[in-house]
Amino acid sequence: MSKMTAQALVDKAVDIAKNYKTLYVMGCFGAPLTGSNVSRYCNNHSYNKAADRTAMIKAAANQSPPVFGFDCVCLIKGILWGWDGDASKTYGGAQYATAGVPDIGADTMITKCTGVSTTGWDSMVIGEAVWMSGHIGIYIGDGLAVECTPKWENKVQITAVGNIGSKSGYNTRRWTKPRQAALCGLSRGPRPAAGP
Repeated sequence: MSKMTAQALVDKAVDIAKNYKTLYVMGCFGAPLTGSNVSRYCNNHSYNKAADRTAMIKAAANQSPPVFGFDCVCLIKGILWGWDGDASKTYGGAQYATAGVPDIGADTMITKCTGVSTTGWDSMVIGEAVWMSGHIGIYIGDGLAVECTPKWENKVQITAVGNIGSKSGYNTRRWTKPRQAALCGLSRGPRPAAGP
């Protein structure tokens, strides 16, 4: 299987944020919250076992169209593993740990990126990772990122990268590190040449 391009990653992340019903579910990489997936994700992680989270998962269950569950790093992995929104598939079309992408957490994923730094916000290009301890997102351009978080809307959402600046109409998050997301399974084209 060929590696996904940064543009394809960004396009899919934006599509999910804009066109699918989603819910933050720890350890879920795009499963539709239907049938046995509901009990699976109410019990797969201590975070989801909390009464308020279990209630949210159950409230999202068996809707039409379905709600798909993601967490931050599982959004990225799910897309790279081929997630396509197929509600008839256990994982929404994603195939676990394929395309050379291991099942790793956000803090390990950032270590797989090249050029990790605490600077360079003004030179970010689409598809790069934005990270803070325990959380990761995808830079989509124009000072925006796609992330899945329980904060604000409790789903996959487009947010402003506060390190670049806030944007009207978007919640804003300041990240710790940006960098070239030469993530496993992601084909990175050449970076644009630095300006004068």
